[in-house]
Amino acid sequence: MKSFYLKLLPFLFFFVAKVHSQDYIEYHQRINRIDQDLLNNELSSAINRLDSIYTRFDFIFARHCFKALQISCEVSDSFHVNQWLEKSLTQGVPLWMIRNNEITKSSLNYSNTNNTLRSYDSLHNVYLNSIDTALRKQIDCLIEIDQVYTKKVNDGFILTRYTYHAIRWLRNNKKQVEILKKIIEEKGYPGEKIIGLPLPMNDSILSINRYYRNGPWLRETHAYIMFIHYYSNRRPDINNMLIEQINKGNLLPYQFGSFNDFLARWGKRKYNYTYYNVWHKDPNADKDKENEINYRRYRIGLNTIKEQDILETISNERIKKRSANSSIILE
Repeated sequence: MKSFYLKLLPFLFFFVAKVHSQDYIEYHQRINRIDQDLLNNELSSAINRLDSIYTRFDFIFARHCFKALQISCEVSDSFHVNQWLEKSLTQGVPLWMIRNNEITKSSLNYSNTNNTLRSYDSLHNVYLNSIDTALRKQIDCLIEIDQVYTKKVNDGFILTRYTYHAIRWLRNNKKQVEILKKIIEEKGYPGEKIIGLPLPMNDSILSINRYYRNGPWLRETHAYIMFIHYYSNRRPDINNMLIEQINKGNLLPYQFGSFNDFLARWGKRKYNYTYYNVWHKDPNADKDKENEINYRRYRIGLNTIKEQDILETISNERIKKRSANSSIILE
């Protein structure tokens, strides 16, 4: 019996290590360190960190696959170019994006990527088989309804937009979030990991102008938008439910932070301490409060407020100079 347990130990160790490796708060903390590598022009360090993500995490966000492909192309590392090209395609990155990015288009000219490119259809099927397409359709239908009500509030006749249409908008927000809560309980938060990327991204005609202007967005935000609308008014939080979804890789840290910023700004007084300074900023943040906010941010996988501000300034400058599509994407 003792020998049996001794034989079992390596498998138990592997199982524990595997479970630990899927902690997506740690994942996002690693991505934040890669951004610092990029700002310091330490691309070799960035590649090493990306290798650790590649080996430790089953699911890697499309945006980060694309970032890794860009870095690999920048240093002309043919092995990693092919590795991240293949991973990008299995995570749903459209080939037109790779072809039209000033950095990643070079990946199509490597001799060792020929087989990967020829396998595009099968790699894309890997992506399609990994997502819940029925839930994708349901979320797409919900966001269409949300946008109808939102448009009437924003653009409707002035005498009715803040009365009749606003009341209907509020009721719809509540109804849709009740549906989303049931989905989260049954399947998880419907983000990229579960439902994939928005379908319009596959259509270059619909997306190319924004792509050239802002660079590759590569994020799923439909449920996020509906929750933002919901929390634009006084609502109870569901943080206990959502924090688990960050750990599982279903919900992005900035999205959780934004929900809590809306809670802090528009909710009850008890939420005043929940600022993450992602969307709304704590108006009373002194140095001590900023340290508390940074600690909250770190615990869910966000970078510091200062680092966030630096990256936002860089991104805005790139858009202004129209250089976003020729730069390595940042968080």
